Amino acid sequence: MSCCSDVMKPIQASSCCTPQDTATHAARAIRDSGCGCAPVVKDTKSLKLVGVVTERDVCCGVAAEDRHAADVRVEEIMRPASACCSADAPVEEARQKLHEHRTTSLPVVNSEGCCCGTVSAHHLEKS
Repeated sequence: MSCCSDVMKPIQASSCCTPQDTATHAARAIRDSGCGCAPVVKDTKSLKLVGVVTERDVCCGVAAEDRHAADVRVEEIMRPASACCSADAPVEEARQKLHEHRTTSLPVVNSEGCCCGTVSAHHLEKS
């Protein structure tokens, strides 16, 4: 059985955001990453995961509320770090979390809790 590290896309620091960043920054990070989420990290040096923000979070927490994205902090719309999977977790666990959190992508963390990639429904279809 394969694990998340076998199917994940490695993450770039530019695809992450911090809780203090704006929803505008998060939307750009999501767009530039090519997946449906941006890992929310304590800082972009350590990449210690503290949460995740998804396309759905930006849509429902900003656009649907008629808020200006530059005025909304990521911490207001992000999901908890529990919406992620570990690099050594079986892909079936990732599938289950995608369904549970109603999202198409999840951050993947290493044994230190630092973001090392993302896994998406698309990646899992190929495994």
